[in-house]
Formats: sequence, structure tokens, C-alpha cells
Amino acid sequence: MTDQRTLDAVEKEPLPERPNPWRLFTTFHSSAPRWPGALRAATAVTVPGAIALALGHENAIVLIASGGFIVIYGEGHPYRSRIKVMLIAALMLVAGATAGAFVGSVMWEQLNAGGSQWWLMLSGMFTVLLATIGAYAQNALQLRPPGVFFIVMVAGGSTMLARSGLNPLEVGGWAILGAASAILVGMSGALVHPHGPERQAVITADKAVANFEEAEPTIGKHHQAQTAVSDAWSALGDAGIISGGKVVHPSQRHLVERTQDAHRRLVVRNSEVGYSHNNDDDLGVLFDEQRMVIPHTRPSVMYRLTRSANRHSHAYITAEKVFIATTLAALVGVSLGFDRPDWAVVSALLMLQWGPDRVPGQIRGIHRLVGSLIGIGLFGIFQYFEVSGWTLLLALAFCQFGAEIFVVKNYAITVVFTTPLALLMGSSLTQPLGEVFVARTGEVFLSIVFGSLALWLWRPNAERQNHYRLLLRCQKAMGSLLGALMVTTPEGAKEERRDLQYELLSERRSVNSLAMDHPDDALEVWADHVDVQHSGYAMLDFCNAHNDEELSTTQVAELADDLKRVRR
Repeated sequence: MTDQRTLDAVEKEPLPERPNPWRLFTTFHSSAPRWPGALRAATAVTVPGAIALALGHENAIVLIASGGFIVIYGEGHPYRSRIKVMLIAALMLVAGATAGAFVGSVMWEQLNAGGSQWWLMLSGMFTVLLATIGAYAQNALQLRPPGVFFIVMVAGGSTMLARSGLNPLEVGGWAILGAASAILVGMSGALVHPHGPERQAVITADKAVANFEEAEPTIGKHHQAQTAVSDAWSALGDAGIISGGKVVHPSQRHLVERTQDAHRRLVVRNSEVGYSHNNDDDLGVLFDEQRMVIPHTRPSVMYRLTRSANRHSHAYITAEKVFIATTLAALVGVSLGFDRPDWAVVSALLMLQWGPDRVPGQIRGIHRLVGSLIGIGLFGIFQYFEVSGWTLLLALAFCQFGAEIFVVKNYAITVVFTTPLALLMGSSLTQPLGEVFVARTGEVFLSIVFGSLALWLWRPNAERQNHYRLLLRCQKAMGSLLGALMVTTPEGAKEERRDLQYELLSERRSVNSLAMDHPDDALEVWADHVDVQHSGYAMLDFCNAHNDEELSTTQVAELADDLKRVRR
């Protein structure tokens, strides 16, 4: 029987609505224009690819295309942070491709010498290792899509390149050329519009909220508006325009004010149509839809990594699920005679990489299956027309364009364009299409089966344990902020305020996830959730209102009393 405290909490903040599977399958997650970035992605492949062809290196253009994925990692980031993001992604992608080629050279040497089919598991376990580590890192750091997906896909596909006679250093060298081209193309706009990305993010947020206001309210429109406002706040933070919950670059204040206005209108529209806060694996960690203040920026990389070093954390549990599902998919695939265990691993990773709730995760598995079937058909068209040389380069550029357009919009359509790229990396043009279709579809099916088992059965109580852990982290972060306020002003306690906001956002995301998969468990802790959110944000709001003042002992004691009440 529900007690009065829980009823009061539900009245203050209703539990989130459980998702409709069909809407999840058909929803487009972002309304932001993607064609400029898609053109950059295609250009990053076409220019160096043309140079390679002119020099007589036709085999290199697929490797150059793999480096071209770096453009996707930079899109949407302000130029101030984009260069760093792209350099890190380039380093990881080139290292993965080179290491994968070394693994593949050993594997194919043994296979060509008559070794057992099980030597293919060298490729499988290499890709599993990257997928597991990558899943942990991207969830601990709260990265945005596509996460490590393309890096793991390229690294796994590189294990197959030794079959065509390419040596590992050659693979790495051409990948470097593609990545360097992608960085130059991705940063080129800084010469013309140095504040272009953040300005575009704010414009997109304004338009997305306007569409949500004017059209008949749907989950899709709400999702696009919510995502756009989150992206706008993230862009302003990455651009260094906001910090510590305030504007630090007055010349760009108009962007902040326009985002605040869009955020306010989103809150008003939600109240009009009765939409509660929606849990979303793809949203960043700077944004609470229910608050209309300037958010703090992200904590440090080390803070985010170490706080997830716990067996009950979302990142840790996700890594476990990825490891189990990918390993089983690869093992069973090889035992059935399939020859691309890396394909099975990447397919399972796509389904599980964000540690999704059960229904959204199942929908992503269906996205993978549908997208792969259509993508293999697209590859069949390339094979039928015997693309090579310049026509192969155009096909690769077309796939890069499509992948960039849809990578944050819809998984199924994205997979349509990434599938031919992954098949081309495995030298599938020389294999009969029927064999390719049967083998790759079989591996995708295995990945969905084992991904679903991990999603629904592995550590079913982990979400509740993780939420309890985050409740404690919120209380500890509030205590750390109180300690800092004893000796400095709120302005001097920016790190503690930032970390508290991060923990509150993580707790909200966790309890919403609990409500999706275990609504009865979520109801039991809902009052605790509402209390810690109310108390934590009251403390942050008090700091915002007294940013440059030294607080009296009495004021700090009053804040401490609120924390004591929450702990009780």
C-alpha cells in the first residue's frame, strides 16, 4: 500500500511515462540540420581518396574512408572543443585500425596455413575487448552518440584486411591520411564562422521548441525539442560561454538568453500537454528539463571515470552486458561456420552500448536487424555494378554522407549506410552475395538474441542498487558543497556546485530508468528521489542567488538542516 509521503512525492513530480515501442522505432531523435556535416564527411573521404587513386592505390580508399569517420565525432561541437575531440577520436581510430590489422595478420597467417576455424576468435576477442572497454568509458564519461561504435567497427573490420594482402603499417598510414583530412575539413568552418556551431545549436533549439508549441503534441516533437535544448546548453558550455551557472562571455549573452527562453517555453509547453520528464540515453548531462537556470558545465574526465568505478554503476553494468553478449555472439557464430565474429560483436555493441532500458534496447536490436538487411541490399547494388576505383570512391562518399545525416536521428537508417562500409572493409566484394547475406544476417540475429538475453536477464536488480548508490552520492556532494561554503563564497565553490548538479542529474536519469523497467521499485524510492532533488537544487539555487557573498554560519547551518532531513 502506498504511503502518504510517496503520494505527495508523486503529486509533486509524476513518474515518467513508459515508452511506446512503435514510437521509439519511428521517432527521429534530432531536428538539427545535418547536411553541412554530411557534406564535410563526404568531402573528407573524396579528396584524399582521389589522391590515392591518382597515385595508383585503389585498395587504400576504404581505409581512408574509415579515417573519415572522425568528421562525425566533431560535428556539433564548438570549434573550441572540436579540435580536441577530433584529435582524440583520430588517435583511437588509427590505433584501433593498426592494432586490428596486426591481429588480423597473425590470424590469417594461421588460417591460410590450414589452421582451425577457431583462429577467427582472435578477431572476435580483440573486438570484444575494445567494445567492453569502450562501453564503460563512453557511459562513464557520458559521451554523445555515436560513442565508440565507429572506432570499434573500424578496428574489428581491420582484422579482415590482411586477407587482401595489406600490412598493418599500411593500414595505419592510410587511416592517418583519412583522419587528417577529416580534421582539416571539420575545422575549416572556424575560419568563416568561429561561433557557428553554438549559434546553430541555439537556433535549432529555438525552432524545435517552436515546432513543439505549434504542432499537435507528440512524443517525437517533445523528444526533438528536449534534445535540441540539451545540445544548446552543451554547446554553450563547451564554447566557454557559460561556466559556474553564469555567463562568462558577455559578447555572446544573446545566445544564452535565447536558449533560456527556449528552455522556459519547453517547460511551459510540457505543463500544458502533461509531459513529465523523459528518460533518454542520448541526452547529455548538463540539462534538467524541469529547471530554467543556466546549468553548470561537466566535471573533469577523471571525476567521471572514477565515480563509475563501482560494480553497481551504470557504466560497469553496461560493460558487463556488452562483454557477455558480444562474447557469446562471436563464439556461437564461429561454431556455426560464420567468418566475421567482429561483425557479430559490433552488432551486439550497437544494441547495448548505452546500457539502454529494456524496451528501447530491444527496439535498437530491431533497428540493427532492419538496417542491416537493407544495408546488405545496398551493398548488393554496389557489387552488382562492380564498383571499383572512382565508382567505389563515390559509393564510399555516399555512405559517409548518409551515416552523418542519420547518426543522431535514427539507428536503423544509420545502419543502412554503415553496413556497406563495414562489408567493404572485410573484402566482401569478392565473395558471393548470397553467402555474405546469409552469414552477416545470421551474425546479426545471434547478436540480437544474446543482446536481448543480457538486456533482460543479467543482474536484474542492478538498477535499484545503482539508484541507491547515486542517492548517497548526491548526499555526499551536498555535504562537500556545505564544507566548501564554510570557508569560501559560492563563486569559490564552483567545482563542488558543478559536481552536485552532475550527481543530481545522474540520480534523476537512474530513477527514470528504474521507472521504465521496474515501476514498482521506482515507486518505493520516489519520495527519496523527490526529496534529494528538491534539497540539492535548493542548495544550488541559494548559491546562485548569493554567488559573491560570504555566507554566515547561520545560513550554512540552515542548508545543513535540510541535508540532515534528507538523510533521515
